[in-house]
Amino acid sequence: MTASLPMYPLGGLRAATERLWERIARAAGSTTRLEPWERDAMELWTESGLDLTQTCGWPLITSLAGRVRVLGSFSYRTPDWSGDTYRSVVVGRRGTSLSEVAGGVAAVNGPDSLSGWVSLVWAVAGPGGTWPGTVRWTGAHLRSLAEVAAGRADVASIDAVTLAYVRRHRPELAEHLAVLGAGPPVPTLPLVTRADAGDDEVERWRRALGAAVDQRVTDELLIDGFTRREVADYLVLADLAPATVAP
Repeated sequence: MTASLPMYPLGGLRAATERLWERIARAAGSTTRLEPWERDAMELWTESGLDLTQTCGWPLITSLAGRVRVLGSFSYRTPDWSGDTYRSVVVGRRGTSLSEVAGGVAAVNGPDSLSGWVSLVWAVAGPGGTWPGTVRWTGAHLRSLAEVAAGRADVASIDAVTLAYVRRHRPELAEHLAVLGAGPPVPTLPLVTRADAGDDEVERWRRALGAAVDQRVTDELLIDGFTRREVADYLVLADLAPATVAP
């Protein structure tokens, strides 16, 4: 069996993420060990022996549809939002505005990212829109921020948890950036298990997740709760689809 929490791979969070998983696994009576961040995310999400992982809302309703079962999502508290729904933040260099960067170079982690791509197009062009500028594909939110900070791109969209973590652990990067706008309100990142998990197993993981976030370790990860969810909670994301997957 496998388990992973691959969505926030900042070095300063590794120890806290491991401690969180230890508490989740203990509460669930599981001996599964957490997979390393270096593994490919899609590979982790589609493991046949998957116990638990955290994924992005857009792949959940597209490439992962019918391949996983939703357990719920964490709620977070950050300077830009809090709770079990969130809005991605559109960032640019200090002194710029959203209207100024809208036709420029966007640094985007990937075309299957709700926060990095779908939310960016929504914030600038609305649902069903297209990005009016060019795109520099980066493969990761941190790389997108670095591209903007270095002046190689004009704008990026990232989830607010990532930005809060960067402010704490990469302040030299955050100091060059400003929040210019926000994406649509959406549920926080889904926690899922394999599609053929039975109801008893799903309930066991949900109870374990709820118990784990009551522990002090989650303060470092900005987690303050767990909400039970079903895949139906994420189907509203389909209404946000840009006109094309990529420009």
